[in-house]
Parts: sequence; C-alpha cells; structure tokens
Amino acid sequence: MANTQEFINQIAPLIVTEGKKRGYSVFSAVIAQAIIESNSGKSKLSQPPNYNFFGLKTGSAWDKAGKPFVAMKTKEEYVAGKLTTITAKFRKYGSMAEGVAGYYDFIATKRYANLKTAKNYIEYANFLKMDGYATSSSYVNTICSTVTKYSLQSYDLGNVPVP
Repeated sequence: MANTQEFINQIAPLIVTEGKKRGYSVFSAVIAQAIIESNSGKSKLSQPPNYNFFGLKTGSAWDKAGKPFVAMKTKEEYVAGKLTTITAKFRKYGSMAEGVAGYYDFIATKRYANLKTAKNYIEYANFLKMDGYATSSSYVNTICSTVTKYSLQSYDLGNVPVP
C-alpha cells in the first residue's frame, strides 16, 4: 500500500459490504481498526500471504481446526503504560476479502454481540475495549482520532464513497 487513503479506498468497500450483510451499521471504527492494526496495510501480518488486517490471534478453536497461522512478536499492555513483548499465533487468510470476513467471524460471538447495537464509532470503540478486543489503554482514543483524521464517519451511512 502506498498510503493510508489508498488503503481505505481498497478495504472500506469490503468492510461496508460484509458488515451490512451481517447486520452491522458502524463501519468507520472497523476501517480505523484496520488502519491501526495493519499500519494501513503495510504490516508484515497484513501483507500476503497473511492478510490479517485486524491483529486477530488464533485461539483454541482455530488451532483445533488446524487452520493456518503465523507466529509473530507483538506488544501487549497488560498493565497501563507498560508494554510486554510476546510471541503470539495470528490467523492467516487467503485474501483481503477473507481477512475482512474473518474479522466479522471473530466478532460474531456472544462476547462482542453489543457491537451490533453501537449507534456510532465512539460507542463501537468503547464496546471493543470493554469486550477485551485490545489491551492498549489508548485504543478507544486511537480509533476515534483515526476516524476523525480520515473523515471515516461517512461510511457509517452504509455508503462507499467513490475515491
């Protein structure tokens, strides 16, 4: 990816289409997550052959099913302000579209059910943090500032603006 706007132009239509299909109405926060978690599609985890744009770890069901993964170092913030480096197993997908669908599969659990009820990106971001999606103490602020920086709110209308 050359820049963040190109990344948005590529991933936003997939996020909006897949999310609408599954009954979600807030897409700006999801696009912001993809920007943050994948460094606008530049991270090693988001690049082929991994296509993981959301930092999704494997978990026992994924491992038990023998699905593909990649082990990588990552930083977690278990204690506010203190980063701990760990090696974790992350999910691998076959394409950008599969990676986006994988995100919606991941949040289609009881743990994240409240995300479908979010009325705006601020509520969505707060639900994500409350549900334990990320360990970063600044995750909500980072999502919200990313949404406003790139004017992603327009995607919450379910529109896919033409670049």
